[in-house]
Amino acid sequence: MTILMSVVFFLCMFINNMKDISNDYEVNAFVTGTAEDYPSKVSIYMPDGLREKEEPEEETQEGASEDEAVWVSRNKAVFIGAENGKLGELVKTWASYTKRDVSGYETLASLNAAEGEQELPEMLVIDPGCIDWMQESEIGFLTECIERGTHLVFASLPDVSVIKRSRQVRELLGIREVEQDQTTVKGIHLYGGFLLGGETVYMTDKKEERKFQDMELTFPWYSLASGTKVYMKGIPKDEETETEDYPVVIWRKSFGSAYVFAVNGGYMEGMSGLGLLSAMSSEMYRYEIYPVVNAQSIVLAGYPSLADENRNVMQKYYERSMPLLHQESIWPNITTALQDYEIGLTCMMTPQYDYSDGKLPDAQRLKDYMKNFHEKSVEVGWSGLSISDTSAAEKLSWDQEFLSDAVGSYEFASFYAGDMDEGEAMEALGSELLSSVRTVVRDYDEQAVSPLGYLSEHITEQRAVMDGTEYSFRKDFRARCVETALGYLNMCCDMERVAYPKNKKDSWDELSKEFVRNVDVFGKTFKGFDKATASQCDERIRSFLLLDYTDRRKGNTVYLQISGVDTAVWFVFRNYGKGIKEVEGGSFRELEEGVYLIRADKSEVAITLEPADERYYYGYSERR
Repeated sequence: MTILMSVVFFLCMFINNMKDISNDYEVNAFVTGTAEDYPSKVSIYMPDGLREKEEPEEETQEGASEDEAVWVSRNKAVFIGAENGKLGELVKTWASYTKRDVSGYETLASLNAAEGEQELPEMLVIDPGCIDWMQESEIGFLTECIERGTHLVFASLPDVSVIKRSRQVRELLGIREVEQDQTTVKGIHLYGGFLLGGETVYMTDKKEERKFQDMELTFPWYSLASGTKVYMKGIPKDEETETEDYPVVIWRKSFGSAYVFAVNGGYMEGMSGLGLLSAMSSEMYRYEIYPVVNAQSIVLAGYPSLADENRNVMQKYYERSMPLLHQESIWPNITTALQDYEIGLTCMMTPQYDYSDGKLPDAQRLKDYMKNFHEKSVEVGWSGLSISDTSAAEKLSWDQEFLSDAVGSYEFASFYAGDMDEGEAMEALGSELLSSVRTVVRDYDEQAVSPLGYLSEHITEQRAVMDGTEYSFRKDFRARCVETALGYLNMCCDMERVAYPKNKKDSWDELSKEFVRNVDVFGKTFKGFDKATASQCDERIRSFLLLDYTDRRKGNTVYLQISGVDTAVWFVFRNYGKGIKEVEGGSFRELEEGVYLIRADKSEVAITLEPADERYYYGYSERR
């Protein structure tokens, strides 16, 4: 027995020593060149009509008639609203992501004058406050747009008094009657098949979960006419109300080959509007294909900290030091929550939070973390924030000295800028420590429409979609919208809040529950998308912004032509009635019923659909 135990002990020691020797933690595997080595901002797709586009050539097989191979034109999206307003920013951002041309007008009259007898846009997104509802000519022009095949999207609705007064407005919006000028519901029902993620009900009767209810619950109560389809409804407090009579939130009215979409409330605002526009566009045709980033990411901002700081508060809330809290509580929780899900992890380190308290970071602890991260393919980035009055430049200079003494030369591909403005972030990137950084992660901003883009000519920016330590129904809805539009999730967890809690609600014991909930909800719901660290997401963002494409359908095959990139890119393919049999030039996986993730490895991809009984798709454009 003694010999056996000695052998086991020797083998364990030998294996651990070999792992330690082979662990090249001093080299960041995620740094593969500088930002200048990657595609830059100057190369991205321009949607605003400033760059001339060549018409795609029609391809037909020998002996085939011309109408058997028609390339689909992604026509212009036009918005009616203030020139520099939020709706215009939303539509322009969405158009750039989906590779459409875009333009905007402040009034319908200016659109009518500019477009003339030319082909009207594919989609007209409207701020109802910019429409003169007293003028019959305004409603007449909207009706003409529908008759000519243009889909209308009302980002919100005109005042309820306008709808009550005008039969023409009600007919345009598909409203039969105004039941109540205003009602307050107890929950929201999102139907499946619209946003990715399936059906969900934002309502709870559990006392401890009522804090999650932050959806917009007060709005006018409309009943709909025939020829409408509902995507989201309110759930009234009166339990005797029949389901079909529930107050509607998002719906469409069919007018032959065109639809009118309506949003009752402010759900089109911010990042959520990107997903709603993509979902609406997918409803317009028999199939829809559009590019996505395909990256699921979690960022721990300010983790780990390596100094024994804030001792009194640490003892009060955790009964242990900050380094032990990070090592013995937070890290096991994180790894356990992530083990069953495809979500990439990036730890944005900071040696310490407070640079004025004299508590110095532990160099050996840094080495231990970096070895552990390297083994688990966790990316190490750097945080530029602190709680002291130390400037970002001073902090990063001190960090550089500490890092050099601890592990020698080490490069970073990603940097956490938190809520720094653009100027502060660019100033920080000028430091020696961050010379190899090519992407910046920033906090979620309620006012920001775009979750990803370029911060400068060579450096990308990726915003958090939500705080990973907070869950609410509105945050859930926003995440589903961004996933629908981009196949992208960035959950950012602020560890400074945990290290310097203001009250018990800020403690890790409380916040970890919401973190686990978020990982579980989105890990299960969007398991078909790929995990990616911050720098891996950067590579996919660049390809996504750079690519252009065109598609056509012939029989049971959809052909996709891609330009501008020479790496793999991803598309969401939404189909009605047929599954996918095979993909030539790439691969596919099913995300949910009728929705597929296409990986395009070549510039030409052929998607062959399963044969199905022919059916008539009422209202869908025959262009697809």
